[in-house]
Amino acid sequence: MSVTDDIKAKLDILDVVSPHVSLQKSGRTFKANCPFHTEKTPSFIVNPERQSWHCFGACATGGDIFSFVMRAENLQFGDALRMLAQRAGVELSSAPNREQSNAIHSVNNAAATYFQEVLESETGGQAREYLDSRSVRRQARQDFKLGLSADRWDGLIQYLRTHGYKREDAIAAGLVREGENGQVWDFFRNRLMFPIFDRNGNIIGFGARALDDSTPKYINTAQTEMFDKRSTLYALHFANAEIRQTGTAVIVEGYMDAIAAHEHGYKNVVASMGTALTENQVSQLRSLAREFVLALDPDDAGQEATLRSLESSWHVFRDVISRRNTANQSVLNQWTPPVLKIAALPAGLDPDALIRTDPTRWESIIAEALPLLDFVIPALVRRSDLNVPDSRAHIVRELARLINRLDDMDQHDYWAKLADELGVPLEALQASIASVGNRRARGRRNPPPWQSEETQVDVSSNALRAQDSDPIEEHALSILVQNPDLVENARPTNPDCFRETENRELFTALISYPTIEELRAEVDQILAERLSRLESADLPGTGLERALAHCLTRLERRRSSYNQEMMLHTEELALPPSREVEDEVKRVNQRIKELEIMSSR
Repeated sequence: MSVTDDIKAKLDILDVVSPHVSLQKSGRTFKANCPFHTEKTPSFIVNPERQSWHCFGACATGGDIFSFVMRAENLQFGDALRMLAQRAGVELSSAPNREQSNAIHSVNNAAATYFQEVLESETGGQAREYLDSRSVRRQARQDFKLGLSADRWDGLIQYLRTHGYKREDAIAAGLVREGENGQVWDFFRNRLMFPIFDRNGNIIGFGARALDDSTPKYINTAQTEMFDKRSTLYALHFANAEIRQTGTAVIVEGYMDAIAAHEHGYKNVVASMGTALTENQVSQLRSLAREFVLALDPDDAGQEATLRSLESSWHVFRDVISRRNTANQSVLNQWTPPVLKIAALPAGLDPDALIRTDPTRWESIIAEALPLLDFVIPALVRRSDLNVPDSRAHIVRELARLINRLDDMDQHDYWAKLADELGVPLEALQASIASVGNRRARGRRNPPPWQSEETQVDVSSNALRAQDSDPIEEHALSILVQNPDLVENARPTNPDCFRETENRELFTALISYPTIEELRAEVDQILAERLSRLESADLPGTGLERALAHCLTRLERRRSSYNQEMMLHTEELALPPSREVEDEVKRVNQRIKELEIMSSR
C-alpha cells in the first residue's frame, strides 16, 4: 500500500472537509455551498462511499482529500501530503530526498526503455499501426519516447527485477501496485505509453491510452511525491526555449496534439492533459510567456462545462500573477494582466488532425485567436435561446463573474458588447445589475480587479425581459406595420437580419402578405399580440422612410459582421470563396449602399 493510500484509509473525507463547509446530508451524499466560489444554491457534493468531493457549479472540479486540502489551503501536493500524514499519524520519509528522487527517475527511465522495446517488438504491431494511422513518424516516437505496455500483469515487474531495480522504487513511482497480501502487478497493461517529463526533462510519470475497448480510454500515473498531474504540462521541457523566445504559449488538450505540433515545428505548444488549467501549471508558464492561447474545439465552445473551465482558467491566470505581484509593491504598480486568448478550431478537427492536414491554417487560427471574453460572449449567446424566459438574465449572471473583475474601462466595453449580443440597450443591461454596483458603492473603495472578492451577481430578469425585442428591429417593424407603402423598400432585406425569432417571422409575413388584414388573419396569437403592439407604437410624423433605411442599414451591417465572425471559426475559412458566398457579399454591400442613399435623403 502506498503512503497516499495509507493516509486515505485512515482519514474520512467528511472529517477533512467539514471544518471548511457546513455539510447537510442528502441521501447517500452530503451537500454544501462550495467553499471555492460564492453561490446561493449548494453545488458542492461530498460522497463518503467514494471518499470524493465535487463542485457541480462554477468550479466544475473535484477530487479526493489531497486535492481538497491543496485547494482549500492553497498548498502544493507535497505540503498537503505532509499535513494529512501528520493528521493521520502516518510517518513520511524526508520527501523526497535526492537519493529517492534519483531512484524514481531511474526506474521511470528503465520503464520507458522497456515500453519502447515492447512497441518495436512483434507484439507492438497494432500500436505501431495506430501511430502510423495518426501520422506519427519514427523520429517523433523516439523523441517523445513513446512505448507500449505489454498485455500481461507482470511484464514490467519481470523486466525491472531482471535489471536490478527495487520493487519499492517501482511502487513509489506508481508503475507497480501492491495488494494487501503483498502481491504486486503492473499498473499499465496493453496501452500506448506517453512518458511525462518535468521541466528539466526527467521522466516523472506516464500517460497511457487504451488500444482496445478498455475504460477509461486514458489513464496516468497516480499522484505520487514525484508526479502531480495538476502541476505538470506535457511537452513543457521541449517547449521551454520556444515559449521564452516567442513570449507565447499555446495550450492544447492531448498528448497527440502536442506531439503533432512539435513534429511540424510549432515548438511553443504544451498540453494540459485533459484538465482545466491549474494554478501550478500556470505558475510554470508565467515565467516564460506573456500571452497564452487555448486551442478549443468549437463544438465544445458554447457548452456550459467548457465555459466553466475557461472561466476557471481565466481566474487562475489572473490570481496566480496577482498573488506573485502583491508581494512586491514596485512590481504591483507595473502589473498588467496576462493575455489569455481562445483559438476556435474547425468543427470536428482537433489540433492533431488540423496540424497534420493543414498546418498553414493552424498558424492562421492561432494568430487570429480572440481574447477570452471576445470569444466567450458570442459563444454563450449563440448556444442560448433568447426566447426562453430568464435566458438573458442567466447569460448576464454567467458572464458577470468575469467582467466584474476587469478595470472600469474594460468593464464598460464588454458590457456594451454583451448588450449588443443580447439585443438590449446598454442602459437596460446596467439597470438589471444595478444592485451589484450599489453594494460596491456602500463598501470600501473598489480594490484592483485582481483583489476583488467573488460576487454572487443579482440580475433583474424583469429589466431584461422588458427589452426582450431588439429596439432596432422593433422600430423598423413599427414603421412597416403602420406604413405598408414602405414595405417595398424593405423587401430586398434578408429576414435573417432579424435575430429575434418573432420579429423575423413577422417581417417574413409582412413582405409575403398583400395587406396587414390578411397577415393578421394568418398569424398565431403570439405574433398577433406583437403586431398589435407595433401598430400602437409612437412614431414621428415625418422622416419615416429615412428612419427605416437607417434601421435596415444597421441590421444588414450587424448580420454581415456576424457572418464574418462565424466564417473565421468554420471550415470555410481555408477554402476559396464559393460563387454563392461571393454573390452574398456583393448583395449585402450593394444593399447597404442603397440603404445609405435612402437614409441620406
